[in-house]
Amino acid sequence: MGKEWLMIFLLAFANDPIAKTDPPRTTPPATANGSTETKTPTPAATGVDAAKAPPPQVKPKCDVGPFKSLVGRTIGDVMTLKLPPGTRIYRLGDPVTQPITPGRLNIEINRGTRVGRIYCS
Repeated sequence: MGKEWLMIFLLAFANDPIAKTDPPRTTPPATANGSTETKTPTPAATGVDAAKAPPPQVKPKCDVGPFKSLVGRTIGDVMTLKLPPGTRIYRLGDPVTQPITPGRLNIEINRGTRVGRIYCS
């Protein structure tokens, strides 16, 4: 009985009604001069305006200059200032994540309550 099932299985898949062939290839229509070249459309021909293209990504700048005078001052002095959005203030030794935000202003507080370092990530 084992060989009979094997023969039925082989015969069933040998006569597969779905032919696995490549799709038929079509040639592009001939142009007026008889050539069959295809041209890639230009942005103007496709309706895409070059002015509407997204601008290149600009890396945000971090300016430490105005905040360098805070080194050695207390954390209270830092908290009274208007800092750029995304500024990270942390104590020395605190676990911090990798600088995910490029151009972030970082203010490091030393073991006491004084600013030890200001830098950009």
